[in-house]
Amino acid sequence: MGVIRGILLVFVAVLFFLSFLSLGLLWTLSSSLNYDNVQKQSTILVGDILKEVNINDSIKQIYPFIVLYCQNNSEYVLNYQGFTLDIPCSVALQGESAIIEEGIKDVIHNIYYTKYDCNFIDCFGKSTIPLFLISEKSYNFFKEKMFFPLIASLGLFVLVFLLVKKKTNAFILSGILLIVSGIPFIKLDSVFSLIPEKMISNLLWIFFSQSFSVSIKMIILGAVFLVFGVLLDLFKVGFFISRLISKIKGEKEEKTSKKSDKKKSK
Repeated sequence: MGVIRGILLVFVAVLFFLSFLSLGLLWTLSSSLNYDNVQKQSTILVGDILKEVNINDSIKQIYPFIVLYCQNNSEYVLNYQGFTLDIPCSVALQGESAIIEEGIKDVIHNIYYTKYDCNFIDCFGKSTIPLFLISEKSYNFFKEKMFFPLIASLGLFVLVFLLVKKKTNAFILSGILLIVSGIPFIKLDSVFSLIPEKMISNLLWIFFSQSFSVSIKMIILGAVFLVFGVLLDLFKVGFFISRLISKIKGEKEEKTSKKSDKKKSK
């Protein structure tokens, strides 16, 4: 019986670790894809794209016309190679660099809040460039999916609690697994920096920019579980819990035995 319990515990512990790892991944993606963070992280990427289509030179050429246009209007709409930039004249009159900065913000805003009439998976086949990945749709998708590993983790914790002989070990094991699963997300920036293509590196970083923050939170939460388990063990609360569970089981078995005796006597 002890061998079977041990094998089951190892199997559940592996699943527990994978559920924590999945939770960390989805937590990182959902945190990284909120609008403020996407806008911040996408500025460099979109700026590089706009430079490649020589928008800086184009703005220099038409800037005198923009100044003239803004004397009697409140907004200038710039259309350039598929990009539509709505530039307030109050910004445009601040200079060419201000137009580019505002244009980048406008591009990111339009991409993020575009309404995609497709399921998350189906959206990949709708366009050549899957811009929906840095949209509100992706943010909501990963945020919703995060609850599945969270519920799974709670269920697996209950199984671990039932399988371990010393109940305080359930908290200690959970803490260790949570800390270990959080470690891989600490230095993802160093991993992405090894990618030779800077644009690809910047694009990937949009999805994982909050990895360090999430990792620290997981490690802290794991440390809380670990310390809590150790404290329970020190104060002999684990023994009390085990005795209480045994008592409850004994009472149930006694009730079952009495019922069976009554049926036999009848």
